[in-house]
Amino acid sequence: MPTYPDLTARVPKPHPDSVNSGLSVLRESTMLDFFGVPANQASTQCIPPNNPKLKTALTTAGVGPFRVTGHRVAVALLKKVFADVLASDPALHAALGSAGMLCARLQRGSTKNWSNHSWGFAIDLTIGGVLDRRGDDTVQVGLMRLYPYFHRHGWFWGVEFRTEDGMHFELAEETVRRLRTEGKL
Repeated sequence: MPTYPDLTARVPKPHPDSVNSGLSVLRESTMLDFFGVPANQASTQCIPPNNPKLKTALTTAGVGPFRVTGHRVAVALLKKVFADVLASDPALHAALGSAGMLCARLQRGSTKNWSNHSWGFAIDLTIGGVLDRRGDDTVQVGLMRLYPYFHRHGWFWGVEFRTEDGMHFELAEETVRRLRTEGKL
């Protein structure tokens, strides 16, 4: 696998006022209201969702640089994100990888709140096979370059979480609500 030192270099995370403009974190209450509990047993371990309503909405597909399993609407938006990246930044596109999308589990450090990965609405990314370190208040240059593409398509960047999580992108609350209003969910 090629190396991408320019893309995996770390820089300070951006100021909160400069990211996620007009978008907010996807609330668990929204996901529970729209889809219900993703699995009948909450765990810190990744388990397959067994909610029948959710299972019928899941798909596995190539999104450009790799394959994912997630909610069909999120997967369709990922395809658009990565098509834009390929068209304008092929070197970044070539460096992209996934550390997972669909994973029914609790949020890190929680004993009751589901991760948005549980419904297939979030993805963790690698750059050149390298995970960005969570909670160190730095992010990979490649993730900084990638962020505008996700923002344009209504994804919230986890760099703004209480504990910085630069590798994490999830559909924003506003995007999910708009998609619901449009009858796409």
